[in-house]
Amino acid sequence: MDDLKRFDRILKIFFLLQSNYVLTNEELQRRFGIGRRTIYRDLKALESAGIPIVNEAGEGYSIMEGFRIPPLRFTQEETLGLMVAEKVMQQQETAFIKQHFESALIKIKSSFLLQQKYHLLQMEGRVSFNRDIKSGNYLPNVIDVLVNSLLTKHIALISYQKRTDTEPIPREIEPVGLYFENYFWYLLAYCHLRGEYRNFRIDRVSSVQLLEKQFTQEHLPLKELRTKISATQITPIVISVEKEHAHYMFWERMEYGFKKEKETNGRLIMYFDCPTHPVSFARWLMRFVDIATIIEPVSLQQELVQILTDGLRNNEKDHR
Repeated sequence: MDDLKRFDRILKIFFLLQSNYVLTNEELQRRFGIGRRTIYRDLKALESAGIPIVNEAGEGYSIMEGFRIPPLRFTQEETLGLMVAEKVMQQQETAFIKQHFESALIKIKSSFLLQQKYHLLQMEGRVSFNRDIKSGNYLPNVIDVLVNSLLTKHIALISYQKRTDTEPIPREIEPVGLYFENYFWYLLAYCHLRGEYRNFRIDRVSSVQLLEKQFTQEHLPLKELRTKISATQITPIVISVEKEHAHYMFWERMEYGFKKEKETNGRLIMYFDCPTHPVSFARWLMRFVDIATIIEPVSLQQELVQILTDGLRNNEKDHR
């Protein structure tokens, strides 16, 4: 087992050396949590295997120019594109996706020419990507298990808690596909509990495991199925919002199918193709009832009034 761990570490050091302009002993120690002498021994093992390692005095280690994986060659524009993608993925808070991307990128960088590595080093600190919205907390293995379910066609058992649930509910599901939308990861799956396709926000999954049971049916591809479901479930909704306060709705409105807006007499008219039940839209809008009104459908106006009326009545009872 120790020999396997060392081999894996030496292989990673090789890819790191190929993907960087230069690496110091200290950087390698920090990354692998080992001592200086162990790094020396690992580097010697690479040299013994025929890897031409160069030790630049006072700078660090690199692999001799020309020792590359042919025939990959990247243009300067492609190199910049990879660097921007790396910056974006560094903000990805889904740890396992971030880790897998970094591992793949190290292997890609290992094929860069020395000059390309130098350019990449020069650009470091000159490209920034900031994001205020956070993706939430995910189980460490949740996407790995769900992808495995997709590939092996084994039913997955999840514990899922909707916003309106008081505790997680176990569900047996047949995953169709994963997608990242509105700053969250989602899963479209056939839910055996409900007997229909459902969308699950993955940060609300508290446990997941594969079962021995096989899928009970074949499923359409993700994009095709989402289009088919959306066509039957969308509810067009139009609301009017005070312009100076409309920013309070900015982030959450995407979750309810926001499409466009236009300004009229100091108010913003917002158009939605709501993919969820219209009542859930009305309950969300209750938070902004002092600045927003429903224009259409009229039935949703009435639903909102009824919810507010019932709420006031219930609160009056509690205070008697």
